[in-house]
Amino acid sequence: MTESRGFSLDGGAVIDKIFEILVIVIAAFVLRWLVNRFIARIIKQVTTTKRPQSIAELNNLLGSSKSRREEIVGDRTQQRAATLTSVLQHINGIVIMSVAFMLILSVFNVNLAPILASAGIAGIAIGFGAQNLVQDYLAGIFILLEDQYGVGDIVDVGDASGTVEDMGLRVTTIRALDGTLWYVRNGQILRVGNSSQSWAYVVVDTPLPPTVDVDEAGRLMTEVAAAFAEDEEWRDHVIEEPEYVGVIEVTIDQTKLRLGVKTSSDQQWAAGRELRRRIADALKEAGITDTMAARVYVPRSSATPTEPQQ
Repeated sequence: MTESRGFSLDGGAVIDKIFEILVIVIAAFVLRWLVNRFIARIIKQVTTTKRPQSIAELNNLLGSSKSRREEIVGDRTQQRAATLTSVLQHINGIVIMSVAFMLILSVFNVNLAPILASAGIAGIAIGFGAQNLVQDYLAGIFILLEDQYGVGDIVDVGDASGTVEDMGLRVTTIRALDGTLWYVRNGQILRVGNSSQSWAYVVVDTPLPPTVDVDEAGRLMTEVAAAFAEDEEWRDHVIEEPEYVGVIEVTIDQTKLRLGVKTSSDQQWAAGRELRRRIADALKEAGITDTMAARVYVPRSSATPTEPQQ
């Protein structure tokens, strides 16, 4: 067309390079799409809610109401899957696009050896300096995968305990009862106690006079607990019938009785307060707590020493 052999050769070379670049770019986008889809499918399978074996007991107690079981167990599958999928897809995009960029440079006959060597040295240096950062991110990923806790859960992670206000892959933010906001690195969390998953067992210990009629007090406590479990306001939160344990401690000052009830985890503290109030009122009406002796402490310095006998 141009009747110029040199122009034809140069133009053909340019077209070849443009074609190679388009192939690399298209292949990179297709590969990223395929890998992202694979990641989303795998994460969805991995993060599917797995109920503890003990939760199977709730099915018979709560009937076939799936929504109620999900409320007790807690279902954060979508949140966990969305977070992990977003992070892994972002990493996948960076890796694939970086390789595609290297391939494009090779099309222009750029020597990649110095670049790769420099990247290797920089990677080693960053790896040594960012060990804790990598540890935090890996720990955060596994916390999400295993659904150890989520936003709104009440947890104890050792040095800090309270309500989880925010959860990232590197840091978990916990609001303590006194209002202190704790920033805990995920890599430093060695154990987690979660008070908001599945169910809770409310333990009510009632101190009574040492001369109390244990059988009578136990009967009153059992009646109060049974009425509490049947109360319209609380029966949806009571999973099993209250259990009267009996005497757990006897001292010269008091006899302590214990009663327990299994409740939904989100209402365990409110249920415990209400149950204690009702038991205290019932025991007071029966006159059982009227004989509680007040303790009088005499300072050692003011006490009259006993004279030694001759």
